[in-house]
Amino acid sequence: MNKNKYKNDTKIILSGKNQKSKSSFVNSPIYKGSTVLFKTVEDMNKSMKRKNTQTLAYGRFGSPSTFEFEKAIAEIDEGYSAVATSSGTAAIVASLLAILKTGDHILITDSVYGVTKNLAKGLLNNMGITTTFYKPDIGKEINRLIKKNTKVIFIESPGSLTFEIQNVPMLVEIAKNNNLITIMDNTWATPLFFKPFYNGIDISIQSATKYIVGHSDAMLGVITTNKNYTKCVREAAHNMGSCPSPEDIYLGIRGLKTLSIRLQKHQQSASKVIEWLKTQDVTDTILYPAIPDNPGYKIWKRDFLGASGLFGIKLKNTKISLVNKMLNNLKLFNMGYSWGGYESLILPIKPEKLRDTYKWKNDCGTLRIHVGLEDPDDLINDLKDNINILKGI
Repeated sequence: MNKNKYKNDTKIILSGKNQKSKSSFVNSPIYKGSTVLFKTVEDMNKSMKRKNTQTLAYGRFGSPSTFEFEKAIAEIDEGYSAVATSSGTAAIVASLLAILKTGDHILITDSVYGVTKNLAKGLLNNMGITTTFYKPDIGKEINRLIKKNTKVIFIESPGSLTFEIQNVPMLVEIAKNNNLITIMDNTWATPLFFKPFYNGIDISIQSATKYIVGHSDAMLGVITTNKNYTKCVREAAHNMGSCPSPEDIYLGIRGLKTLSIRLQKHQQSASKVIEWLKTQDVTDTILYPAIPDNPGYKIWKRDFLGASGLFGIKLKNTKISLVNKMLNNLKLFNMGYSWGGYESLILPIKPEKLRDTYKWKNDCGTLRIHVGLEDPDDLINDLKDNINILKGI
């Protein structure tokens, strides 16, 4: 059976499954275990030699359900292989430690996830690995930042919190011309809305905690690679001891099957909420690449297949104290870290404290909003009932 002939909605249901099996449950069981038993010394030695190739050897290196999840992600990502980790953060750390060594230099987008930036300024710096942060819209000017010891360009598009879109194909071409490795955090779009390997990326990271699990009840990460970096990335993840729990792997497999339909709902509802927000006097700017007046819209339209439910909004003509009062009064929008679950979330954010290459100016406050699976009319009414608070009414 050639799964590649199917469209995404079908491929995602078939992904990871052994289609040759004559009978099986719809859902894979949860495999709990640390010790794998062997009948002979030869079998035991062979398994340990192949522990970085999705072979049963020891619980930390994966179980049948771990391998199913990894194969499913690799198929949907259209990459060569994938390795599951205990969180999205672990996926970021493992992918970088697999590639970098003391004396290397890395280019990282300034709009990257805060944990990635902290990793660069902390652990990597302590290891003698230097970082230059670049403006998300840098384009071909990134050539000026490449040094003799530059090894990696780390991309996140859209950017964390501020949602800038990068010209990924251009950055990939520049990287290849300079023998650099490209790593991309693709959590916002997932492989359903952006195809990293089709666009030439070498290593793709996702926090499966977000949209893949989709229910805010598991911690899970995953790294997909092309053939060149499969072994070193898997080995780095294993050496870190980054093994996801059996229950979280199960939830990742289960969540993956409904990812497509959930993303469509997130996108539709977010678009409706955004259209309403654009009509409000307190709205300065909507930070969402899928709207035509966004600076990154043309690139998003060219490279992406959709937009998820996470976006930002810059406010105007209000005070931070009133913003906090409104947030405290909302009924359907909850406050909490992470995103990608079925619930709607809203957070006050301060990008001005996180940017190194440009200034973020907005004295009235910036919000990050995740539109969940509630009815969008109810979400709009929740905002409508409280938005006058921002005007001091």
